[in-house]
Amino acid sequence: MNRTIFWCIPLMIILSNCTAYNKVYSDYDRTANFTRYKTFAWLPDRDTANTTFNNQIIRNNTLNYFTHCMGERGLQAEPDSPDILLQLVVRSMPKQMTITSTVHQGSVSGVRGNPYYYPNPNNYFYPSPFLNGRTTHVTERYDYAESTITLNVYDCHLKRLVWTGTAKGDLYDPAFMADNLHPAVYRILKKFPIKTQLRERRRNHTATVEKQH
Repeated sequence: MNRTIFWCIPLMIILSNCTAYNKVYSDYDRTANFTRYKTFAWLPDRDTANTTFNNQIIRNNTLNYFTHCMGERGLQAEPDSPDILLQLVVRSMPKQMTITSTVHQGSVSGVRGNPYYYPNPNNYFYPSPFLNGRTTHVTERYDYAESTITLNVYDCHLKRLVWTGTAKGDLYDPAFMADNLHPAVYRILKKFPIKTQLRERRRNHTATVEKQH
């Protein structure tokens, strides 16, 4: 008996289309003056329950990535009297996905074909698992995590939230998450009002060149 299995195909398609942290959101206080922010410090991170998708190593790496990105923007760490306070929020919600797929079981020993479908009027035997078998439906359940990484920025003088950014994604493998932390941090800060100094230098250089021409 030849067992032709189709149920693995939908799962492969779903997993191949999954991109870690493929949803990014941000918002900011339009009245805040981001140009005066020069120093920052970290608040204790929230949601510290250890899971495979949220542990101390993951949080430490994420903190380091954000700290590096703030340095690229000219902000210096100052724990005593910072201009802004940064807060990291990492959440991992367990989820379950259900997939119902088709499984066909058929014989390749052959069935008698209709002679009118062949140019030769003789009866031929040819393999046709679709004509000699049975079709069933199989339901599989898969566990995954809905992971979110959020950075909150508080103005120490105004004493309120002035910016927030979140990246969200469905994760099926903790190892895959580790490779996507750094890109997720960059995507979160892409719309941060304070741009990287390298980007600003390039923008100023372009403006100067255009002005000269």
